[in-house]
Amino acid sequence: MIKINLLPKELQEKDKGLDWVILGYAIIGILIIAGTSIYFIQLNDYKKELKKKERWSSQLAGIKAKVAQVEQLDSQKNILNAKKNTVVELVKARLLYPKFMETLYQTLPVDIWLDALSLSEDGQKNLGIILVSNSLTTDSIADWLQRMESNTKLFSNISLSAIEVNETSLPGTSYFKFTLNFTYCPPAAQN
Repeated sequence: MIKINLLPKELQEKDKGLDWVILGYAIIGILIIAGTSIYFIQLNDYKKELKKKERWSSQLAGIKAKVAQVEQLDSQKNILNAKKNTVVELVKARLLYPKFMETLYQTLPVDIWLDALSLSEDGQKNLGIILVSNSLTTDSIADWLQRMESNTKLFSNISLSAIEVNETSLPGTSYFKFTLNFTYCPPAAQN
């Protein structure tokens, strides 16, 4: 089949440009629609990310509040532990002297009595003791020294002064006066 165009040449050439214009407008329209849809997709993604960021920010604020509360509880715990340790140390120190007296009583022979007792405490809770004592026999003094020297965990640096013999008001009886220096190491101070 043969196609014949009876339109004048001016009109024929005029219609040829119209196809290109329509094609250009169609391409521009497609680009505008594609750009608009891409813009709205990205806008929607941005809003989702913004909501996620706000949710994470609120979670972070909640976690920071919990961390602050935990830190406050830790500081309170440390304060209470310090107070408890102070009370424990005070109780231990309070019991030091009664324990020393019990230990001294257990080692003291029956016929020895004390005239004077002097105590000094060092930084390690050891007690420096000076005892001015009297005894009816020298055997009791030797027995007492032997008991103390056999218990090296509690008694150390034991030294005995010169023993003085004193007469009593009863004829034929005498007593022995001496000074004993030693260090008492309580069981708590040994650890």
